[in-house]
Amino acid sequence: MLRSDFLAGAVAALLPTGASGIPNQNGVLPQVNLGVNVPLTGPLAQYGSQIVKGVQACVDETNRFTPSLSRYWGVRSFDDQNSSTVATSNVFVAASDPTVMGMIGNLTADTTLASLPQYANANFAIVVPSVTADVITSRGFRNVFRLPTKDSSEGQLFARSVLPKHSTATIVAVTMKGDYGADVASGLVAQASADKHDADTITVEPTNDAENIAARIIKRNATFVFLAGKPDALGPIAKALRKQGYKGDFGASDAFFTGSVIDPYGDALNGSLVASSTPPIDRIPSMLQLVRDFQGEVGGIDAFEAFGYAAAQLLIQASGRVNAKDRFGLLTQMQSGGAYNLLVGQYAFNFSGDATLPNIYLYKMTPKGFTFEKSAVPSAFVV
Repeated sequence: MLRSDFLAGAVAALLPTGASGIPNQNGVLPQVNLGVNVPLTGPLAQYGSQIVKGVQACVDETNRFTPSLSRYWGVRSFDDQNSSTVATSNVFVAASDPTVMGMIGNLTADTTLASLPQYANANFAIVVPSVTADVITSRGFRNVFRLPTKDSSEGQLFARSVLPKHSTATIVAVTMKGDYGADVASGLVAQASADKHDADTITVEPTNDAENIAARIIKRNATFVFLAGKPDALGPIAKALRKQGYKGDFGASDAFFTGSVIDPYGDALNGSLVASSTPPIDRIPSMLQLVRDFQGEVGGIDAFEAFGYAAAQLLIQASGRVNAKDRFGLLTQMQSGGAYNLLVGQYAFNFSGDATLPNIYLYKMTPKGFTFEKSAVPSAFVV
């Protein structure tokens, strides 16, 4: 690593982007911090800031309503600038601060993967609030705990939950080469094939135009098309399919669960089911009061804020179970297992760091927005 890059990361990490890491900030109890390593400047700053906002809201809630007799929780934010080099140097800076108990991050797969060895070397429990790529939990690190359902499990759960109603369908999963979505498509097609469906994947080049891709799908006689990827890349294919006379159903991966798809693709995808790791926050009885407090602090709750909040909940709950004194004690408790009731679900973690019982939530898209349909795995958590 270049010394200039390390210094740039150190400066970014020390910017006053959250509560400070100074002990006795509240004037009474020593302060311990949750570190958040996400982009706070640049094109992705909006999403990183939302994660920080969720973490801060959880810390505030904890300090107000379930205070500890031995500590006061705070947040120390690190701007990784969506740079692998800066993200890695931020871990070194966080490790030099004994008040930082655990870490939350990063926003993207590349920055998370680059930082994993450093998190492990520093004995940090790292909670991943947004990255769904399978590779994050396949490297053998025992200090990684991921909240959103990984991509291949999303595809499998969608197939198990939705495709039994399409028993005679010819299913085509469409994904773009070198981009997010390949693991989702692979999981869906593998499960569909195991369930005796006629299923296949079309992997397209970024340079291919939507009309030609739609024509290829039509030639396959597809009656159910699953869009496994980003809306700006795959949304035009849905419109081209409707233009070419496709009358079948659509499904879509988590990236499509955003209000920005409604205007350009709501008509073409009307009635389609979209998979998401984000539960309908207003339909969780056990979290009703917490959600009201959260909304009172931040207004409308988006997915990044919700998963930031849940990541902080996880670390705080784990720490409280053994009154962990340092990051090693917290990590040891996280590795020991146990169940956690969080804003976005009920969790226990397997050896790799993914949820032992993963779940997704299915939303129906219309030209006016999304409506919740069901959980892929029914439970009493969501009503």
